[in-house]
Amino acid sequence: MMTEGEIITESNTNKVLALQDYLSIGYIFLLILGIFHETIYYKFLGVNILDYSSILDVLISPISVIFGNLVLGFTVVVAVFLAYGYLKVMPRYYGWLGTKKRYQQGKNKQRLEKAIARLKSQNGALMFICFFVFSLFIGLAIGSGNKTNDRIQNDDFKLTHLILFKDGEQQEIKMLGKNSLYVFYVIKGKDEVSIAPIDGNIKLIKKLKE
Repeated sequence: MMTEGEIITESNTNKVLALQDYLSIGYIFLLILGIFHETIYYKFLGVNILDYSSILDVLISPISVIFGNLVLGFTVVVAVFLAYGYLKVMPRYYGWLGTKKRYQQGKNKQRLEKAIARLKSQNGALMFICFFVFSLFIGLAIGSGNKTNDRIQNDDFKLTHLILFKDGEQQEIKMLGKNSLYVFYVIKGKDEVSIAPIDGNIKLIKKLKE
């Protein structure tokens, strides 16, 4: 026979497992977002980023994308709150629509009831927020990649960093990105992205003063 203490313990365990499941799913979702964002962004620059990434780079891609771009990170946080607010406001809006005569019977009433049920569903809310954030990531990757490529083609960009190679050569560059293995950059007068290995090749990367 199960005692009250055992029931409480089992209930707490289930809650912990549920939290762990959500955290795992959340990380996998962020991982997919990071990979998609990086792949799309670099694709506009003519680079297949996965060919130049280590397993560690892939695993930390969501963190590097969000924290590497404060505007993106802030936008994602705001987007989540807006999506959550939308989910809170829409049921009230649908409730108000339900007071209208045309929504109190027939197909309009059925559609309204289904819409309210989907919004009140926990899974539906999570799916909505995930779709919202995913669309935001993809849109920003396309916009950023396309804009950066246009600036490279038109030679309309500012030099941001100085690379000092181990052979003594120095190069002022526009940094496009880097990971644990490579630096991706472009130099004035060239419309192609250069890729330089870091290990055994680069001694120093210094940010230029604005």
